Amino acid sequence: MELTFLGTCREIDQRTRRHRRHGALLVRQAEVRILIDGGANWLGRIAALRPTAVVLTHAHPDHAWGLAQGAPCPVYATAMSWRSLAGYPIEDRRLMPEREPIAFGNVSFEAFPVDHSTRAPAVGYRLSSRQSKVFYPPDVVAIRERAAALRRVDLYVGDGAAITRCLVRHRDGILIGHTPIRTQLGWCCAEGVPRALFTHCGSEIVGGDERVLGALGRRLGRERGVDARIACDGLRISLDR
Repeated sequence: MELTFLGTCREIDQRTRRHRRHGALLVRQAEVRILIDGGANWLGRIAALRPTAVVLTHAHPDHAWGLAQGAPCPVYATAMSWRSLAGYPIEDRRLMPEREPIAFGNVSFEAFPVDHSTRAPAVGYRLSSRQSKVFYPPDVVAIRERAAALRRVDLYVGDGAAITRCLVRHRDGILIGHTPIRTQLGWCCAEGVPRALFTHCGSEIVGGDERVLGALGRRLGRERGVDARIACDGLRISLDR
């Protein structure tokens, strides 16, 4: 299983050479090419990626609005996301069930509900190949079934909205927003996940000194026994070697 981080920036004004486009992760296994998300600045560019399918985590602009003119392949999303995208001219709409793995070639995708937004409910994906397991929640406050989601996971790819600053708030008594990297590393430590990458970066990372902030993230990871890094556009990693 190969992961290519095509875009690592959330919906903010700042852009840098390392973080230019909204979150988009390409998962490759043999001839299968699955694109997870494609935000607004991917509009008109998705067909060139030649995806076998597009899989959405939720319907926020920086995750789904790149599909506003349609898609060149099947698109998978939860029932709640499809309600938000009802007006999109996507011809091949497929339902992504929660906690029921769907196979794309030799890689399975299992959607786990995560807390993030009441208006655009989100899921994180547990990706499983014959050799590797990844959990990917690019926007997250909490993982509702964390132990099951992170069981025997080799790599956690999480929410890079902030390193230490808390972006969690209440709306109608429900927690929404983004949990900082520091807290997510605690989850990895508790569940025995050895490695973490953080994408969908916010203004703290994109607008700051990334060398300093990257060193901070690595130190926070070492304190919890996790190899922690910040992803950038174009980063490609192979997990099955």
